[in-house]
Amino acid sequence: MRYRDYALFWSSDLLGSLGHFVQEVALYWIAYEITGSAMALGILGLCGAAPRLLLGALGGVLVDRYDRKRLLILIQFFSTLPVLIFLIVYTLGALKFWHLLAVEILFGSIRAVNPSASQSILAELVPREDLMNAVSLYTIGFNFARIIGPSLGGILILWIGVAGCYGIFLISLILSGCGLALIRLQDQRAANPEQDFVREFKQGFQYVWASPLILSSIVAAYTFSIFIVTYQRFMPVFAKEIFEVGPEGLGLLMAAPGIGAIASLTFLASVGERWNRAWLLWITTTLTPIFLILFCLSPVFWISVILLGMVGAGQVSFRTISRVIIQIEAPRDLLGRVMSVFNMDQGMRSLGSVVLGAFATLFGASLGLALTAGLSLIITTTLFYRLLGKRA
Repeated sequence: MRYRDYALFWSSDLLGSLGHFVQEVALYWIAYEITGSAMALGILGLCGAAPRLLLGALGGVLVDRYDRKRLLILIQFFSTLPVLIFLIVYTLGALKFWHLLAVEILFGSIRAVNPSASQSILAELVPREDLMNAVSLYTIGFNFARIIGPSLGGILILWIGVAGCYGIFLISLILSGCGLALIRLQDQRAANPEQDFVREFKQGFQYVWASPLILSSIVAAYTFSIFIVTYQRFMPVFAKEIFEVGPEGLGLLMAAPGIGAIASLTFLASVGERWNRAWLLWITTTLTPIFLILFCLSPVFWISVILLGMVGAGQVSFRTISRVIIQIEAPRDLLGRVMSVFNMDQGMRSLGSVVLGAFATLFGASLGLALTAGLSLIITTTLFYRLLGKRA
């Protein structure tokens, strides 16, 4: 945090993330109240994540071509548009489920480039020798927001209602954009009209395909997104029907993974440089689904909260190690495109929402999520067994 521009970026991102998690709790709470359907939550997740899948990789070319700071500022301010639309419709008392779907599609489209731009700009804000700490601190900030945001959201739904939660998100986006504008970073890159957009797009995939460790981490990330990551979108089902704990309990269930994530980052800081990164990836992709299966089997609320913390620890450890590998190994001129291929896992969550929603509908939330976690465990174990066998 001794670098001024990094401190501004970190604090602005933290503020925006806090608002987003407050809004997300309100979104899924009102969606489940309207529909009473686990499958509807899956469809809602599909609409939010699909634009990131379709536009994310193309956005990587923009990240490598244009000023990343300006892109991030524009994203923050344009993101206020779907929030305003929701507030108007909700205030008029006309809100329907299809309105939520439309707003999520718009929001996901606007923010499709945000993950790649945010993670790529880190290399421009700190020296290379401080990159591991910068990535870790960035992740800590995000997961701090993941702890505080849902807890606040669960309480604020009771205090100021769903509209109040969206109002807080609106303010956080505006303040975050203003904070980013204070960064003094001057990106000298400019678009070259003679460059071939399609060729640049392909270069990112070609580099990933030729890099076995990066490729394996990306495939594992896609697997997680399809079978694991969207489990939090079904926490309203567990809070209402299984544990019967209401909005406050929902906030704890959604915050628990963030607590585990921060704890895991302390562990990574002490052993991450000494352990083989491929082995660390395998360990985290193995333990994460195991803990999710145990959560699904647990009948006790507080034990379930602890198990969700372990799920979050494994999940964020995997993503942090993967991002550091990409930041270190990928060339600067390809970093945005390689990171965008990795961040397509966020778009894969659209498919994951439908998969988990279908399993939760057919088998019930507990058994359905346990089955998808088991599938993830089989796929990633096979993937990393082959990778480590080749590298041995």
